[in-house]
Amino acid sequence: MANENKLLTGMLVGAFVGAAVSLLDKRTRQDVVQSGKKFSSKIKGYIEQPATFTNDVKQRIVDVKDTVKEVSEDVTFINEKVNELKETTPQVVNMLQETRDRFIPKRQQS
Repeated sequence: MANENKLLTGMLVGAFVGAAVSLLDKRTRQDVVQSGKKFSSKIKGYIEQPATFTNDVKQRIVDVKDTVKEVSEDVTFINEKVNELKETTPQVVNMLQETRDRFIPKRQQS
């Protein structure tokens, strides 16, 4: 258990050091400040109007459901096409072999 604590501690220290080093860059600091302002503004809006939060969550759920449905339909379509190819490929191979056999005499095929 002590090793787990050292690992977790090391990971946290590494994350904090990495964050601190990245904040040495002026543009990164500006981006972090902007993101923080946007986030706090959004949270304040949700606190003032909880219905907005509920509506946003519901809309995201609908969007995710729609995306899952589209992906499912795409996977089904691809699966059908793969099955069609599995069925038609042997037929095409047979047709090609028959055509070759008709137009190329046996002794020239080798």
